[in-house]
Formats: sequence, C-alpha cells, structure tokens
Amino acid sequence: MFTLTFDSEIKIPLYEQLYRRIRSGIESGEIIRNEKLPSKRRLAKHLQVSTFTVQNAYAQLLAEGYITSEEKKGYYVCAEPVVTSERKPKPKPSSNASAASQAQPYIYDLKTNAVDTDHFPYSVWSRLMRESMRENPAILLHTMHPQGNQDLRLEIANHLHCFRDVTIKPEQIILGAGIEYIIGLITELLPTSTFAYENPGYLKIKKILESRRMDTVPVTVDKGGICVDHLAQTSATAVFVTPSNHFPTGAVMGIGRRRQLTEWAEDKEEKYIIEDDFNSEIRFVLKPVPALQSLGSSEKVIYINSFAQTLAPSLRIAYAVLPEKLLLRYQAALNFYSCTVSQFEQFTLKRFLQGGYYERHLGRMKTVYRNRQNAFIEGLSPIKNDISVDGQKAGLHLRIKSSKLSEQELVHAALEKGVRVYPFSGYYATPPPETHTVVVGYAGHPPDSLRLAAELLCAAWGQ
Repeated sequence: MFTLTFDSEIKIPLYEQLYRRIRSGIESGEIIRNEKLPSKRRLAKHLQVSTFTVQNAYAQLLAEGYITSEEKKGYYVCAEPVVTSERKPKPKPSSNASAASQAQPYIYDLKTNAVDTDHFPYSVWSRLMRESMRENPAILLHTMHPQGNQDLRLEIANHLHCFRDVTIKPEQIILGAGIEYIIGLITELLPTSTFAYENPGYLKIKKILESRRMDTVPVTVDKGGICVDHLAQTSATAVFVTPSNHFPTGAVMGIGRRRQLTEWAEDKEEKYIIEDDFNSEIRFVLKPVPALQSLGSSEKVIYINSFAQTLAPSLRIAYAVLPEKLLLRYQAALNFYSCTVSQFEQFTLKRFLQGGYYERHLGRMKTVYRNRQNAFIEGLSPIKNDISVDGQKAGLHLRIKSSKLSEQELVHAALEKGVRVYPFSGYYATPPPETHTVVVGYAGHPPDSLRLAAELLCAAWGQ
C-alpha cells in the first residue's frame, strides 16, 4: 500500500499528487512491473481521500501508459512503463565535457516555441474524444462547413467575449490548421496589400508573406509597441501587430497608441490591422489586456489566434475573426476551400471549451509556468548584479541583458557550458543595434532542469 502525505499548501490537486507519487514509484522500480495496484476503494480508505481522487490518478496513469486495466481484475503496472528523460533532472556536465559537447552541442535548448506537454489533460481529452465518436459517428466522417464546425465557432466566440472582451458572431470565425494557413487566407483576401510587420518581431510572418509573393515592409517597435508614426510613412495598407504582448520585447500597447493605430486604419477604406493575439492568455500579473478588436474599430481589425501554445503544438487549430466586409469577400470568393481541421479534433475541442476544461487548464498552466519561471530566475541569482531579467509578467520567454558581455559573448559562453540561448538581434529584419541581450524560453523544461541550466549560465556569464 502506498504511503503519501498530501500537501494542502501547494496548488496541486490531490489526484495529481497521488498520480505523481505512483508514477515516481514506477519509474524508480519501487513499484515493480506487473504488480497489481490497490483497488480504488481500498486505496481511498487508506489515504483518507475520496474514491474520485484515486480514480482520477489512475485514469491519468492509464492514459499515459504507466498502468493497464483488466475488467473485473483491477489495475496493473505495465510491462513496459514509460520513462521520459525530461522528468529526471539532467546530470551536471562532467569535467570531460568537451568531448561530450562535440557529440551534442548543448544540454539545454532554451527555445521560445516549446511548451509543456506533461500537464496536457490526457484523460479528459481522451474521454471527450470517445464521447464525440460515440454520439456523432456519422457526422465525424462527413465533409464539414468550410469555416469549421458551427458549435465550436460558437464556443470560441463565447470564450473571446468572456476573456478578451471581443463581441462577435460565430459566422465571422474561420478555422484553419495553424497560423500559417490563416495568414495565407488573409493574403488571398487582401491580394494587393503591402503588409507591414513588427521589427524586431516574429519573423516567421515575414517569411510566410514573402513566400506568397506579397510586398512587405518592416516597422520599428519601441517600448510602447509598433511605432505608428513610422508605419504612416510607409506604403503599407495592412499591418501585423501583437498589441497585448509583443514578441520578443514584451511591450504592451497602451490605449493611446492603440487609438493612433486604429486611426491609421480608418484613414483609407482598404487598410486593415491584423491583430495576432499570440500568448495573450498567459499573463501572470492582473488580467489580460483587452484585445484591440474590442475598442470599437472591429471593422478594421482581423483578429487571429491559435490553441498551439495553450494546449499543444500538434493541435493544429487556429482561427481568424473577419470583419463583415471581408467575411462577405471570403464567402463570395474562397468558401470553396475545405476546412483543414479534422472533425474529430473540432468536436473534442468544442466539448473541452463547453465543459469549462479549457479555462481550468489555463489556470493550471499559468501556475506551472510561473513556477518554472521562478525556478529559472532564482537559479540566476548568483549573477543578479551582472544581468537584468525582463518579461516576467506575461508570455513564455524572458530577455536577459548583461552589463558586461556582448550579445555574441553571451551566446558563445552559454553554448560552451551546454546551454543554447538566442540572440536578440536574430529577431530583427534590418541591421540590429548592439543589445547585450539574449532571449530564453523556459516553458519546455521542468523546474529542476531550469535550475541546472541557470547554474550553467551563472558559470558561463559570471567570470
């Protein structure tokens, strides 16, 4: 029988604490293969918790492949338990690290596009998928509406209204497999536009636009977001912006700059703002900033977002909210396109939103990510007098600026210790200034690994 003292001080559900205890026992060999686990009722009585707590812990272990269930017999540890290297703290590099570094150039890759997948709600998602398959077997196999499932679009509209102050009709939403598809669709709706993009910024947008032979122009970003005065001096008739949490500077566009931007768009009939609300849900201080689309100029704003960062990158569900004029243009010219997201995923996501699971998952993940951020920053405390860390309030990345080392020195010294960080200059489309700054992502690593990575960075930058 397992012994476990539940910690009521931490914000981790009891079932997850139990799940982690059993998982740890399986991975360490304490609980041997093919061993029968206690019944739910017996274990609940022993631990003085509800049977639902044990049931949820077993369901999570079952979903991840640690245990199997045999009808009328019970639960057994799998013959081949899943053991992932990320759940174990990675060893410190030995004194003979130079030979190892030739085989593997880095131990920790602090890339900004990684997300946590260990906390994905496997048991809930699999149950909702089974319910969708059981209740809608015929519909799931048929061709769907070009814009996506109507019920899912309704749930997305409700979510945007509650959490982003965006009031729209489901008919304005178009679903697609990833932001790349959504951007491609926008270029077909605005085929003669010159597109402006943020500089520095998320340069993948520039690559997508140029791959579709669109004219592009970079626009400077300062601490208040994109510089509208600079934008007004260009030939741009459409602009991609991230007003709620600019990547990679973290700038939040204030109300004055937002109104200035909407005035730029209202200057001509065919001017549009494409608001990429990337990572707006991941905010650790106060509530998310209202979306630009909610400020009363919705006919000039194309709102786009994705579930890739908040759920999982492989869940290729993104969407655009079109103004009425562009919606009519889409329906007249482009609705021959088939929806690129599978019915199975759409029905499951609809249930996930409808049942309030998405809201709870966001709350849980903000705690997970905040803990990871804190672990990493605390690990850098030995060199806190030599660096400054920015970006703690929102998003899944940080900017680290050195008072002594250049950007290239930061990158090379970190790599020599086995940690990959990213130069801030890499986000510029034009010749960048000397920033003495690197960008790091922390979301894809557990706290123990982040502490070790920070220890290596202290050794690299503290000389």
